[in-house]
Amino acid sequence: MRRINAVRPIADRQAEPCSCRIDRGSTMLWEACMMMGYAARASDGTIGTISDLLFDDTTWRMRWVVIDTSDWLPQRRVLLPTLVLGSPDPGRRELAVGLTVRQIEESIPAAQHLPVSHRASTAEGGDPHLRSVEAVVGHRVHLLDGVAGHVEDLLVDAADWTIAYIRVDTCRWRPGDKVLLAPSWVREINWPERLVRVDVDRQRIESDPASCRAVWMRRRSHGGAHCEGRESSGASDQAQAGLSARRRR
Repeated sequence: MRRINAVRPIADRQAEPCSCRIDRGSTMLWEACMMMGYAARASDGTIGTISDLLFDDTTWRMRWVVIDTSDWLPQRRVLLPTLVLGSPDPGRRELAVGLTVRQIEESIPAAQHLPVSHRASTAEGGDPHLRSVEAVVGHRVHLLDGVAGHVEDLLVDAADWTIAYIRVDTCRWRPGDKVLLAPSWVREINWPERLVRVDVDRQRIESDPASCRAVWMRRRSHGGAHCEGRESSGASDQAQAGLSARRRR
């Protein structure tokens, strides 16, 4: 069993936000919610902040980052593809963008690609698989044998902007604990019901987490936390040693 030790207690996050990185060998996982509010740093200046991230619920890959440029361009939000994004900088609370300020200004308006949660109705059209991170966080998580808790965050692989894990607060099952679930087990995201249906049951997650690529984040008695999960041989995408948290500056 591999243990992923937390440097900072989970309980402290409400008091002071932090960024969370999980070592996956040569890449890192980042909390999607952590990036909300980060400045978009272009090659020749800063313009706007990240207000949302949009992902495809079939590939579980981030497709767009929504940049709010209202401080520069009144009432304007634009979409940037992940191909132009660098790595998040939690120290500066910035995300590097491989574009100029003018190119960001001229990017696709966010209204052209609205996620499911931002449409008046399903009859409005648009991509039925485009989802908003901001909207999905907080959805109840329904396992095969009942509700376990709610979506707390999505962990993103910085190398290719895929969603590696859904972090679930198991308050309806194991209060105080959290579990990382692989998105491949998700059957449905139901926006009207604010529900994520997952095709795995509690017993399997509890007794054999490696078989469903689950990683537990259990609270220690003194208020800290650690992660644990059995890593099957050859499972290169299983979380590796090292969970760290760095304070936002």
